[in-house]
Amino acid sequence: MSLLSIKNMVCDRCISSVEKIFFKLKVDYKFISLGQYEITKLNKQMLFKLESLLVQEGFELTKNNDEVICSKIKSFLIELLNSKKSEKINISKHLTEKLNYSYNYLSKVFSNNEKTTIEKYFLNLKIEKIKELLSYKELSIKEISYKLNYYSVSHMSNHFKTITGLSPSIFRKKYFERKTLNQIG
Repeated sequence: MSLLSIKNMVCDRCISSVEKIFFKLKVDYKFISLGQYEITKLNKQMLFKLESLLVQEGFELTKNNDEVICSKIKSFLIELLNSKKSEKINISKHLTEKLNYSYNYLSKVFSNNEKTTIEKYFLNLKIEKIKELLSYKELSIKEISYKLNYYSVSHMSNHFKTITGLSPSIFRKKYFERKTLNQIG
């Protein structure tokens, strides 16, 4: 068995998609965590087929340890944003505990590989989450602000407008296009 790390896995549907690919290729695997699998050793031809199918589905094999770390950071941040406890968690402490590296090291690796900081990436994730929640029209702007741990509605609105050029209420009325998670950077 060998360890396989896959980039752009962010949710349960991603797990299902990858497992369908493994099934199609008849690859024995063991799920470890989001983006991490233990698989039977593959010859070069099978590895190429696996890589091609993964790319078709929007995934990518990680090539080195830094890519694995960046992929894990992204996964943890997405999980954190979607969790009920995201309001109360310090990101640097959370990542340090999850990955067992200093935050300075994680920040440096992420910035070098992703060309953005962890903080900017997380803020961009929040913007996409705001867009998602606004498009559902189930929560008020105030409720969205509270849910995503903003100090006030105006704080969230200013952040949203700085990034998108629109206020949340105008976005909600016009519903502009959202980004997929692997487009965020």
